[in-house]
Amino acid sequence: MSTQHLNEPPFDVSFDLDGKRVVYLDCRNALMCSKETFAAMMGVSVDTVISWLQTNTIPSVKMGRPRVVNLAQIRTDLAKGKTVFAQGDYTDE
Repeated sequence: MSTQHLNEPPFDVSFDLDGKRVVYLDCRNALMCSKETFAAMMGVSVDTVISWLQTNTIPSVKMGRPRVVNLAQIRTDLAKGKTVFAQGDYTDE
């Protein structure tokens, strides 16, 4: 089994719907991503993304110990016309 070491985002390790580990080299189709990858995609600091997660400004999912950004929910909301992500938008999740 070979291991691929990636040094430049966007890339991430996630799981597909069957629970199999997936390495995304391009997160455009990923269901979720780490806060580091999301920060790189958005061009903001990781601290900014952590703040967005803590204030429920962006959707997230708890995957074991880490909390990951729910890209699928962001895409769904954007497709429905959401243009502003404000503090507390995702408190019920």
